[in-house]
Amino acid sequence: MVADTEGLTVADFMVRWTEHKERDGVKPNTVQSYRDTVRLYITPHIGRVKLAKLKPLDIERLLSKMQKDGKSAANRRYSLRVLSMALRQGVRWQMLPRNVADVISPPKAERSEMKIWTLEQVVTFLDASQVHRLHAAFDLALMTGMRRGEVLGLQWADIDFERSRLTIRHNLVEVHSDGVAGKQQAGKPTVSSIQVKLQTPKTAASRRTVALSPGTLSKLREHQAQQEWECSAAAEAWQDQGFVFASELGGPTNPNYFYDQFKKLAREAKLPNIRFHDLRHTAASLMIRRGLNPKVVSDRLGHTDPAFTLRVYTHLYDDQREEAAFDLSDFFPVAAGGPN
Repeated sequence: MVADTEGLTVADFMVRWTEHKERDGVKPNTVQSYRDTVRLYITPHIGRVKLAKLKPLDIERLLSKMQKDGKSAANRRYSLRVLSMALRQGVRWQMLPRNVADVISPPKAERSEMKIWTLEQVVTFLDASQVHRLHAAFDLALMTGMRRGEVLGLQWADIDFERSRLTIRHNLVEVHSDGVAGKQQAGKPTVSSIQVKLQTPKTAASRRTVALSPGTLSKLREHQAQQEWECSAAAEAWQDQGFVFASELGGPTNPNYFYDQFKKLAREAKLPNIRFHDLRHTAASLMIRRGLNPKVVSDRLGHTDPAFTLRVYTHLYDDQREEAAFDLSDFFPVAAGGPN
């Protein structure tokens, strides 16, 4: 039996669903992304439609309007995914007989060209960042492929200098908290404040151990000595929270500040404009060009499946595919004249 939903609009239902996801323990940033999608795309286009009368054609109209507004295929796919998740919950709550979003084909993903730096450009950037107090953080990102939140969430207790490795246990993220009312009203934007918070990585693969080279370990020790000097200079103002890449007073480094510093250094070095996340792609490309096995690259990056790594970086493996062609004579010294 389907519950009585007379008068309930899609906008009202979506607010109810996001509140449920929040109570269900979904990470704050994920809930906020749901709310933003509802507020910016779903509610303006189909928010007034009665939930009980929502049809596949209404959803097609939503996606078409987003496309006309210049929204990317990824944006439209995510909006459809959010709406479909909500309607699926509506079926579980017996508010709907079926999920009408199930019959909608997701927009085809647009393949964008991956932006990475060359080895020479990596060297240029690291040279340019030498004098920056967070130089070791940039170096770590490029040498390991760690995500921005993983780098900033790293604590000294996570580094094993004796065994030359670190363990990723945390992710420093920006949390958007709603304003005084604390809830989003249907169709109305909310006032948000931004805080930083340590969270556990989303997947088991992201909670990983990463081997460190002697050069990376050396930079981390230099950074540790620098931090001890900053602690001494700050005196009582220092609030030790154990962060490797702490602020000048011991607290967490704001991710936006870190990103801005990266962009500033790259701009001053006259390097191609890339995102911080593209440092992760750059690190992967360096590993692949070194000939590392896809499984090793996948584990180091924290991917759940090596097949995903191969799909993302397939063009970088093309050179290795060409090198894979061989003759039996390649295995024998020329002087030996081949096998007897």
